[in-house]
Amino acid sequence: MKALFGVLCLLGLASLPARADSPGYWAFRPLAPAKPPVLDGDSWSKTGIDRFVLAKLRIRGLAPNKPVGRRTLIRRACFDLIGLAPTRREVETFSSDESPDAYGKLLSQLLASPHYGERWGRHWLDVARFGESHGYESDNERPSAWTYRDAVIRALNDDIPFSDFIRWQIAGDVLRGDDPLAVALTGFITSGSTVTNVDGVDREKAKYDKMDDIVSATGSAFLALTVGCARCHDHKYDPIAQRDYYRLVGFFLPGSARDRQIAIGRSGSRVKGLAWNGGNKTKNPLLERGDTEKKSTDVGLGVLAALSPDDGDVTRWIESSEKKSGDGRPGLAQWLTNVDDGAGALAARVIVNRLWQHHFGVGLVRTSNNFGRVGDRPSHPALLDWLAGELIRAGWRLKPIHRLIMTSAVYMQNTTWDRERHDIDPDNQLLWRRRPQRLQAEILRDSIMNTAGTLNRQLFGPSVKPWVSNDAIKTGSTNKWPTNVKDGPGTWRRSIYVFMRRSMRVPFFETFDVPDAMQSRGVREETTVATQALLLLNNEFVRAQAKQFAARLERLEAKEHRSIVEHAYWLALSRAPTQRELDLSLGLLGSEGQSVTNFCHILFALNEFIYVD
Repeated sequence: MKALFGVLCLLGLASLPARADSPGYWAFRPLAPAKPPVLDGDSWSKTGIDRFVLAKLRIRGLAPNKPVGRRTLIRRACFDLIGLAPTRREVETFSSDESPDAYGKLLSQLLASPHYGERWGRHWLDVARFGESHGYESDNERPSAWTYRDAVIRALNDDIPFSDFIRWQIAGDVLRGDDPLAVALTGFITSGSTVTNVDGVDREKAKYDKMDDIVSATGSAFLALTVGCARCHDHKYDPIAQRDYYRLVGFFLPGSARDRQIAIGRSGSRVKGLAWNGGNKTKNPLLERGDTEKKSTDVGLGVLAALSPDDGDVTRWIESSEKKSGDGRPGLAQWLTNVDDGAGALAARVIVNRLWQHHFGVGLVRTSNNFGRVGDRPSHPALLDWLAGELIRAGWRLKPIHRLIMTSAVYMQNTTWDRERHDIDPDNQLLWRRRPQRLQAEILRDSIMNTAGTLNRQLFGPSVKPWVSNDAIKTGSTNKWPTNVKDGPGTWRRSIYVFMRRSMRVPFFETFDVPDAMQSRGVREETTVATQALLLLNNEFVRAQAKQFAARLERLEAKEHRSIVEHAYWLALSRAPTQRELDLSLGLLGSEGQSVTNFCHILFALNEFIYVD
């Protein structure tokens, strides 16, 4: 009978109670006053995080892995925080520094790097479904959309409170209209796909499709809730009524995307940026079954009833806002970040889970965009609430949470695997080992250029469009990518600055699982397919960078084969070659028909180059 009821729910012929169990659901509760447990004989823990983890490991009779060596730790920290490998000098300096604060100094240096915002901004852009074209059939370009990307990087580098980061993306133009950063961050609202070239009835439908994109992204990014599922009917699993959905639509219905001059360019110069232009409150119809021709009651403005003591009434949030606007968005922004009476506790849980996910490969809640009933439950609920509380106590600043996570013994574990522990906890939910992580597509491309010595580290500015091969041009497979762009320093920028077209991703990125930005994406798919290895072996960009790598070795005056191999290993893998690797490499370079370029190309295709550790 239960299975039949589930099928009927999926078909829309029956529904689960919208709010009956919401007060007891873990994601909607106030933050628990959790404290790290006190454990007898604990010589392993370094932070409160470790005590939560060790307590659960002991229950299952498991022991955590030993810590990694200094070379692996600095490589892990550098890739995690800035997405670039450490230099030989940095590795040797860190490895020889015996002071107790050596690792702390390293983290301070990395967190202060301007590349931190580029690394972590890329994570957020997935969540914000950022693209630089409209999507769908026409997929017209948005040449001014890059200002939102730059605003995200700047905000993360400045470590503005995450509560402000949320509020400014919703209503920065009203809350801080004189602050270019706050205004540019409203590009979050405009970042999604948009249907164009429509009229009549289709125009009305396109307008509500755009509202669905905005409301769905707002729910996924900040609250990890699938609010968009309530567009046509009450949510089948979570306490989100259709009325709640359309009351959220009301905040954005009067507005539209608009280019405006924003002082966010280099040296504060004014540039054209795509931001949100609000309006005055308008009639906001609930649509029966989501049909634009079946408009029902005007539901006004409101928030999710399950996360509000006032049944979703937004009046007091609007009235309590320091700044007012006709569409009420400052009230929504206040509600999203209020810990006591709004959605702030859930928002704090969501962002610390995202930080955990990108440091460990998997979140404490694996479905980081869905904290609802069909999503996963947290593996360590007390730890999740404690981290959320630490975030709030730190003034909602993310960098202290990075430091807290990265100084834990859990983070410093090695990747050793064994059958006995695997049989007890095959998914490593108890965190008894470090999960090896593959570089994301953008970081892999950046690493290739960084190793070759070609990476252009220029910060900010309009996006670049990468080189397209002559073969692709001849076959017409380039779609709308320009055919007159030459490969060179101008396009060898960090991958976050590569133009993001929804209908035509860069082949290198698509092969390594970069999403299409049509919707908010909390977890990327990670495939392992033959085409990835074939791309690294045959791609013209990779081959060209191998030639540049060989030229770099020549500039380092690495004349003898032994010197070439040693320099190449340090540049590519942050370590010296083993004796066996040295012998094999010398054998290759001494073979007829082989070249230094071939040797450099091989290093780019190694698993060790593609995986952090």
